[in-house]
Amino acid sequence: MQTIIYKKTYSVTTNPVEMNWKQESIEKTLKETLENGTILLVKKSEYDSILPAIYKIKFVNCEFKKEKIELFRSLKFDQKTDRYIARRLIADFTSMSAFNRSFSQFFNKHYTPNDPPCVLFVTDERVDELVSFVRNQPSDTTPGDPMTMLLSDTSHKEILDKISRVFIGESPDVRMARTMICKAALSKSPVLILGESGTGKELIAQQVYEHSVNYHKKILSVNCSALPEALLESELFGHTLGSFTGAVHNKEGLFSAANGGTLFLDEIGDLSLANQAKVLRVIEEKEIRPVGAIKSIKVDVRIIAATNRNLFSMMKQKTFREDLYFRLNSITIFAPPLREHPDDIPRLASIIWAKLNKPGKLSDEFLKYLMKYSWPGNVRELKTLLNTISDWFGNISPGPEHIEAIRSYQKKILSESHTEGENDFNSMLKSQCRNRIIEVQNILRKIKVEFRPIINKQFSKVEGEKLHQLKNFIEIEVNKLDDMCREPIFFKNRKLFERITRFRYLLEKTIAKWPSSSVELGDLWQTNLTPLYEQIDSEIFEIIWGKMDL
Repeated sequence: MQTIIYKKTYSVTTNPVEMNWKQESIEKTLKETLENGTILLVKKSEYDSILPAIYKIKFVNCEFKKEKIELFRSLKFDQKTDRYIARRLIADFTSMSAFNRSFSQFFNKHYTPNDPPCVLFVTDERVDELVSFVRNQPSDTTPGDPMTMLLSDTSHKEILDKISRVFIGESPDVRMARTMICKAALSKSPVLILGESGTGKELIAQQVYEHSVNYHKKILSVNCSALPEALLESELFGHTLGSFTGAVHNKEGLFSAANGGTLFLDEIGDLSLANQAKVLRVIEEKEIRPVGAIKSIKVDVRIIAATNRNLFSMMKQKTFREDLYFRLNSITIFAPPLREHPDDIPRLASIIWAKLNKPGKLSDEFLKYLMKYSWPGNVRELKTLLNTISDWFGNISPGPEHIEAIRSYQKKILSESHTEGENDFNSMLKSQCRNRIIEVQNILRKIKVEFRPIINKQFSKVEGEKLHQLKNFIEIEVNKLDDMCREPIFFKNRKLFERITRFRYLLEKTIAKWPSSSVELGDLWQTNLTPLYEQIDSEIFEIIWGKMDL
């Protein structure tokens, strides 16, 4: 199966890549390919081949789009719901120019490295044209490319060499992170560090401070997610005697204590909007006001902020201030997840193992085994694993069997710990199942109410614009039904779940080939939908009244 993959990263914009998938490993390849910041283009003729894998992975179904496709809205990126869930869309681009206009606008201006992956099914002709383009494209970077020039800049080689001994790796993303650390060290601007948990954001902040030519008096840090909002405000800005219950003396805040130095705000994405506004004031006005104080205090502090949260999504949801983001991201440093630079794993693992003062080196077999794992906990997880091997097995040369033994034991412990409170969990699950089924029944009945004139053969009431309005209504309800069916655990009755899924699928087909008249629509309802609807409605009724098991 021929596919095209577009990947968005913080450091450089990569060129599309052609990839051929084996039929027998589509599901495995799909799971491995679909990371945040990834868009996958697949031929429409391959839709049936990939659909079983799509169903097993949670996807927002963005339906079928024909003309004048605006991908940002078509992929539902303008909605707050399901912001982090992968999308799938069938799109008919009539020409390559139509595809380029729509896709380039979305990918270059709206899509970010933190956004969920998307699968676009497009016409075979578009994919063939893209394959031809990919095969004839130049390499990712050219000698005149600004990012290439930035990476090859040797004017501060001594600083970069020192950073490379601490922030280890030779992949393009790691090298770009080191370059940006160096640029941040030479600047007075605020710094924003982005990346998943365990990728070394705190290490990056320390390196920026250690090599800084400004604000080198001291560095203080605070985890914004570790303290309640009221205490965090006092911790950051200080308070005066009697300003609140328990304020028995004046307290100097971290901004004041770090005056002339650097303050590291870890997990800044967890700050409340009120405290975000106060941090923005510090950046813009260089002053703070302690809790309970009347006068402001002038401070000169360099802020380094970090978060593992999706600030782009938070800004759209109005939970993170855009003005604060734009003031912080003068210099943005991205800490890449370990799975994106697996070639660096052997060196990282060897250095960590050497620091444990264990005899011998890690074997090539063991290092290759480490490279095959996805490391959701990133470098922190790698370090913890090697420490665990050392603590458990002592002076050995570890092999894959030691990792398997540790994971097997830990999995067993977790499984046994889940048995406690199992009855409470089952009770809660049963209640959620009942609520979910009631929601599904409400959706189905709303659909039937809208179909009532057609069912009663009052076709003149549903013609022209009203037929179009009915289609829009059905589309909305089908999407709701799709959301309900993404979690089969809430449908313990498998047969019922399959019938509901089948009903939704038939409605999707009806929408894709919407009849031109209400008479034709009535025939579809009576022939395909009515028997299934009545069976589902009857079973749900029995469940709600307790005559059937959930």
